[in-house]
Amino acid sequence: MIAIFSLAAQPSVDAGSIVGKVHLIGAPPKLGPVKVTKDQDYCGYAVPDETYIIGPNGGLKNAVVFIEQSLRISPPSLREHILDNNGCRFVPHVMAMITGETLIIRNSDPKLHIVHSYLEQRTVFNLSLPFQSQQIEVTQRITTPGLLHVRCDTHAWMRGYIHVFDHAFFAVTDERGTFRIADVPEGKYTLKAWHEAARIQTRDITVGGKDEVKISFEFTAR
Repeated sequence: MIAIFSLAAQPSVDAGSIVGKVHLIGAPPKLGPVKVTKDQDYCGYAVPDETYIIGPNGGLKNAVVFIEQSLRISPPSLREHILDNNGCRFVPHVMAMITGETLIIRNSDPKLHIVHSYLEQRTVFNLSLPFQSQQIEVTQRITTPGLLHVRCDTHAWMRGYIHVFDHAFFAVTDERGTFRIADVPEGKYTLKAWHEAARIQTRDITVGGKDEVKISFEFTAR
């Protein structure tokens, strides 16, 4: 399933869409499981490394494709997002949302997690969740677009990413590396693709009324 987030407004009759795929070129690095150094009685002794999740034909999961320009054309939707501490990992590993949408941090584990998020060097939220099934809403703290790095201060191997936008024109690639951004107003845009282990790639595109613009991004493993 492709993760797509759209504004609640009705799409324009002249709106187009951007579809495509993000590929990894060449063999990905051989990344073994990540060593667990605490709470092995529950977390186990290793968790999967989620840096590169490769699907059929080199499709790259968890890349974020987005229009660079700010295109706020209506209020954010009522969508609710949940970042879960589950199995001593952040689930999902990569997520994206619009400022003003609901964000809840949940602990599904019977272990203490201290979830610490940064925007560049600034702490956005720092939450202690000692109880299983505990959750805290942090919507009011997500006020600035940007890339939030998420860490657990009690489990050093845990990491995740939250992309925050001031518009709805973005998508997170699925298991096949595919994405679709719908209801894009007619115009010229800068389209970018991000992946946690690669440099951002950029394309200049033009979206015509009702057009479907097809774009491919290729990353090389680093």
